[in-house]
Amino acid sequence: MMPAVPDSHAHSNPLLGIAFKLSSVVCLSGMAACVKQLGASIPAGQTIFFRGIISIAVLTMIAWQSGNLRLLRTGNWRAHAARSLAGALSMFCWFTALPMIPLAQLTSISFTIPLFLTVLAMVFLGERIHWYRWTALGVGFAGVLVIVGPELTIGGENVLGIAISLLAAVFAAFALMFLRRMSGSEHALTITFYFFVTSSALALLTLVFGGWPMPTTTQWLLLGLTGIFGVLGQLFMSYTYRYAEASLIAPLDYVNMLLAVAIGFYAFGEIPQFSTWLGAPLVIASGAIILWREYAQHRRIRTAQGITT
Repeated sequence: MMPAVPDSHAHSNPLLGIAFKLSSVVCLSGMAACVKQLGASIPAGQTIFFRGIISIAVLTMIAWQSGNLRLLRTGNWRAHAARSLAGALSMFCWFTALPMIPLAQLTSISFTIPLFLTVLAMVFLGERIHWYRWTALGVGFAGVLVIVGPELTIGGENVLGIAISLLAAVFAAFALMFLRRMSGSEHALTITFYFFVTSSALALLTLVFGGWPMPTTTQWLLLGLTGIFGVLGQLFMSYTYRYAEASLIAPLDYVNMLLAVAIGFYAFGEIPQFSTWLGAPLVIASGAIILWREYAQHRRIRTAQGITT
């Protein structure tokens, strides 16, 4: 899932930032487990719709209780449409791939998002890529090849799921690229709200491809938990970078991988292949290098401009 834009008025409190990050990781891992448990019995569109409705209700309640309902208004429809559409397509791909491949494998592929974002920024935003980014990209994509290599051989069982999850990472990178253009003008709650409005509307359209089944009691519970875990994960992530620097937060993504392995093993009997253990650290490290260097460059620019927040 895509993190919301952090608040521009940061308050240094690294321990609180780490707590928010870990809480976000736990919630989003819980959401992924619920979606995987629902499996193919509940279509991805149906799951996304109910997740979106719950998230919209929670975000509206937060805006109302804060006395700031104007946060749900915007005049920047074009930017919201581009970001929300890319994010929604990414979510559809993630939710479709979740029942198809092991959770640890999908999680490791999700770490390619910073790599794709770097390429997109070069192609569409004209950003220069220096040697350290090229090195990180090379290491990262080598890690991807290590992870998916065994599946690309003849008879690989998870090729389709891997292809869909890689497509999800590409769409997520597009969403982040659009997000960059909005970070100075739109509040995190506003961006998150319209993302869920868009994804819910698109999910509702999937009814034309076939009716949604009536969920069982257990499935209703899982759908509800998917929505609650999802919106809490988004909110916790949006607060993470208010209190801690990106260079401190990035390594905590390793926790996401460990949780994916634990949940996959205990809940679904999945044992990660050796290729996943070998390739995932390469992908995670390359992404962390890119994010850290980008943050360091941003800090230098802000220092040069006399901005000390």
